[in-house]
Amino acid sequence: MNLSKHLEQIVINIENTTKDIDQGLKDMISYQIYETNQIKIENSYLDLNFKEIKNALNFIDAHINKTTYSKIITGLSALFLFKSGIIVHDEIGSGTPNSNGKDTLWWKWGPAQAINVGDSLYSLSRLLIINDKNIEENEILNILNKFDKLNTNIFKSKFLELQNSEQYKINFDNIVSIYELKEIEPYLYISELFDNTNLIKSIFKTIGEINLYEMHEYAFKNLLSENLNYNFSKLENEILNKKKILPIAYVFKEYENDLEHVKKLGTIYMKRMLENNDIKLLHELFYSNKISKKYTNHIQKLKTKLEKLISQNNKTNNDLSINIQSLLQ
Repeated sequence: MNLSKHLEQIVINIENTTKDIDQGLKDMISYQIYETNQIKIENSYLDLNFKEIKNALNFIDAHINKTTYSKIITGLSALFLFKSGIIVHDEIGSGTPNSNGKDTLWWKWGPAQAINVGDSLYSLSRLLIINDKNIEENEILNILNKFDKLNTNIFKSKFLELQNSEQYKINFDNIVSIYELKEIEPYLYISELFDNTNLIKSIFKTIGEINLYEMHEYAFKNLLSENLNYNFSKLENEILNKKKILPIAYVFKEYENDLEHVKKLGTIYMKRMLENNDIKLLHELFYSNKISKKYTNHIQKLKTKLEKLISQNNKTNNDLSINIQSLLQ
């Protein structure tokens, strides 16, 4: 099988789970998760929001047998619905009018309906697992237990993110730990859907660490750049939503003992509207006193750590090393 075939099976699982719900609600769910006018999950949507699911689907063929396929696809299908609900609520919270080339759900149908859809997706994700007739009851309970643990950790990360957004100052290590909850926990859940759990868990944890590193790097390269070629509107939107994105959190960290700059940074994050000078100040601070160099070194340390993890994997698991390398492409 290939990626598209596995995605088709996820769509079948979703359609079986949503077939009996009200058509209006189903239309909104389909609008959120499928390609326009098609019952198909877009590759671009997968790349943008479900990288861990795509990695797992690319990993399946060489490392499962027929008896475990249904369990894995069901577990991934449930994760897809659950994260889709998270996305809906995040877009409402951030006031995002469009995403992935189309109007967001709340922008098209209104916040109240979108909130209802997000809640429905959470419930449907659990029903998808419960209603799978190809999995034994004890295995269903096992998957649900792991799934609910994952969900709790995701909600915990969201709580901490929102809590931090209201803080005048911010702790950089706390921000990193939130990213870890959001990025690594889904991989740990996925790893437990496979056989040979300890070995697979090691591989997927490494992949989660790699994604975490890429997140740091992406935030640095795309939201701030030394030549001022940053995405102003995106950076402004993040700040107005009180998010302490990684490079900015690093600025907070470096200036935490400088009262003058702490007050300036805090004032920016408490504003309802930003001015050009606010973004300019953040940019100047980031590229002064070698902060950007320190942040680059921070990223390099993460990369070195990951290279060691991959090297250790290659030495102990020759049969799986090629797969982890392929997932990094």
